Amino acid sequence: MVDEPAGHGRMEMGRRMFACLLAGSMLTLPRPGWSAEEGTMTDCRGRHVKIGPARRIASIGGTITETLYALGAQDRIIAVDITSTWPEQALHEKKSVGYMRALSAEGILSLQPDLILAMNDCGPPQVLDQLMASTVPVVFVDSTPSENAIVARTRFLAGLLDAKTAGAQLLCADISQHFDMLTRWRAAHPTTKRVLFVMRMSNNRPMVAGTGTAADAVIRLAGGTNPAAFGGYRILDQEALIGLRPDAVLTMEQDAPQVRTALLGNAGFRLTPAGRNQAIIAMEGERLLGFGPRTPDAALELARRLDTST
Repeated sequence: MVDEPAGHGRMEMGRRMFACLLAGSMLTLPRPGWSAEEGTMTDCRGRHVKIGPARRIASIGGTITETLYALGAQDRIIAVDITSTWPEQALHEKKSVGYMRALSAEGILSLQPDLILAMNDCGPPQVLDQLMASTVPVVFVDSTPSENAIVARTRFLAGLLDAKTAGAQLLCADISQHFDMLTRWRAAHPTTKRVLFVMRMSNNRPMVAGTGTAADAVIRLAGGTNPAAFGGYRILDQEALIGLRPDAVLTMEQDAPQVRTALLGNAGFRLTPAGRNQAIIAMEGERLLGFGPRTPDAALELARRLDTST
């Protein structure tokens, strides 16, 4: 990412302030995604879904769960998936529907939800077809990893649950202000560091995130540059790893011990700037990659850690 001039940062903060004022006006506007027909809304797939009071929600995707808790709607959730790691009590006090990309229609429907909220990238597709064929309304939520998408998701979920006051508070007092802090930090601490995200090791070779991934998006949000120009994820051999010349490696906390041991034991990696300086940064996975309300804080932490890594 090219570092923006200071004037751009001021324009960004002004844009966010306008967004806050706009969010406040939601209190007197119809809920986003809702049509004139009472109880019908349009999800991110363009599907028109008729929903009721939504008192028994199955939340599929950590980003949705985190946002619903932040909106004060946790008492309306009956089940979550295992990516719902924040807040920590969600996995303990709610039923589990398993992993969001390995769902079971029978398991979800047996819990008798009156609304299923699901990130658009959950699956498998045949299970989603079964859920949509049931009598339970299914609403898909956009999974785009970007700042604008965080704002849009928050506004969408707040509107869907008729929690506009809480939504405006979350957007302005938390998300927008924290993005402003990130903007100010980046303006004062420009960086050109090449940051490589390693998802996990496969036969001692790193699986690396390229473009179009949440990892790529959060690296750019923090002001870094992703040297992996290919799309999606790819397992790299030693020669390719050396060629990317990362200044730092980013990985998820839960996989950090294995990743660190394997990379530092790799003669090729030790030739890179990250290897020479043992610059391996580990952060909690859902906070780092979920692109929910905590994302601006996660990106700011990453920016600060990049600034102090040698």
